[in-house]
Amino acid sequence: DHSSQRSCCFTKGYFHYVQGTGSVLQTSSEDRESVFREFRCEREKEKSGGGLPDSCSLSKLSLRYFSPREVANLMCFPPDFDFPDDTTLRQRFRLLGNSLNVLVVTKLLEHLFHESQ
Repeated sequence: DHSSQRSCCFTKGYFHYVQGTGSVLQTSSEDRESVFREFRCEREKEKSGGGLPDSCSLSKLSLRYFSPREVANLMCFPPDFDFPDDTTLRQRFRLLGNSLNVLVVTKLLEHLFHESQ
């Protein structure tokens, strides 16, 4: 759904923890709202003693994490930016999660220095 504009910031716990650490990408064309309604029904059934469903309805959304390169792109890092080869996936996400958007910082600094002159 290209109309979705919801996102979360990427924290240093991205990819390590699921909730509250950053956005995920939906790679299917399934209607998100109907899948969430189905998921809520599954959860209620589970809570009332109906057992776990054979498969979770959320899998229909084909959700995935962003790659470190995709996060760097979203943070406006230059295309030739790369990590040293010995940097682990976890370290890459921790470093990116502690960074600031390069374009935003550039604009803020330009504004700050322009206003002070």
